[in-house]
Amino acid sequence: MTRQELARTALRAAIELRRKAKVLLEDPICVYDFADTLEVEVRFVGGSSFAGMFAKGMDALFVPSERPAGRRAFTCAHELAHWRFGHGERVETLDFDRDDRDVPEEILANHFAGFLLMPNRALMAEAGARGFDFRSLTAHEAYRLASQLGVGYDTLIKHLRWSERLIDQERMDQLQLRTPKDLRRELLGHDARGHLVIADAQWRKVAIDLEVGDHAIVPHGAAINGNSARIVRESQHGMVIEAVRPGISQALGSGEWAHMVRVSRKQFVGRAAFRHLEDDDDDTTLDN
Repeated sequence: MTRQELARTALRAAIELRRKAKVLLEDPICVYDFADTLEVEVRFVGGSSFAGMFAKGMDALFVPSERPAGRRAFTCAHELAHWRFGHGERVETLDFDRDDRDVPEEILANHFAGFLLMPNRALMAEAGARGFDFRSLTAHEAYRLASQLGVGYDTLIKHLRWSERLIDQERMDQLQLRTPKDLRRELLGHDARGHLVIADAQWRKVAIDLEVGDHAIVPHGAAINGNSARIVRESQHGMVIEAVRPGISQALGSGEWAHMVRVSRKQFVGRAAFRHLEDDDDDTTLDN
């Protein structure tokens, strides 16, 4: 198959799988919950060189726990493609000497992951709700879209450019002048380790997922109900919350704005279904 045929095959499969899971093309997804709906088990695995695996005999996906949040989500969707297409068992490693760009199964899986996490209808719905114009998309706007869709900033930009053709090369080059680290510093007002989620007033459908030590910015005036996260201050962009211990809290804003804040241990290892269970060991919290 040519690359275009692989892309079309991946797109059809991603649409079909969303329909099977009864998830609209307009809606963002948590890919781990999505896999669970399909009765595919996801496990997080440690190891600095491990980059993902599909275990064909087990109907299980193994996702690296030590990678950034957006990278983990894309890897899970990539491995889900290998499950969907019945590919053979394959261990992905961070071997920079190995070039998979021309391996059809890997091209197909990468396209599938992009279309599953960022379908055109979801991109248009999220941008439209926020009043964003892709032709003039700013870095902060791209970061907000990436947060809502649960993908990395650079992954979103490349998908907008190469898969959806929603931005031109000049816009892509401008957006790639900024790094996620730069944007986190600007939005938080200081350097911070970990992930930052912008859950704005248009946030919908999915929980705000964090690891202990991560931050989120929620609308002005929002409060936290629960002890897995806490408000640390108010910034010009909204209320800054910090994930402090595993568990599930709720962020409550004005009107009907209310979303779960699900916190897992840092670099959680184990079954994804258990990642937000409260931990009896207080040593895992930031209070100690």
